[in-house]
Amino acid sequence: SKGGSSRFKMKTFTVEEVAKHNKEGDCWVIIKGGVYDVSKFAKYHPGGKKILLREGGKDSTKKFFMFHGKHVLKKYDKKLKIGTVLKAKL
Repeated sequence: SKGGSSRFKMKTFTVEEVAKHNKEGDCWVIIKGGVYDVSKFAKYHPGGKKILLREGGKDSTKKFFMFHGKHVLKKYDKKLKIGTVLKAKL
């Protein structure tokens, strides 16, 4: 296995990188600074896949918490979180 500890280390993505993943089959969202790959999950989303795909490539923190509690994020954290967003240097 390449880089044994890499599976414990989260990847870091730029906002621009995340923005490219905005379509069906390739959909990432940002929630509270975490990057979540919801590509495969979209079709199982209780609120429907359309609403999820509309948020693809964006920071969806505000919208997420309008409809979900913190427990939902915790529930899917291990399964869908692929990294964190690199804070832009101003």
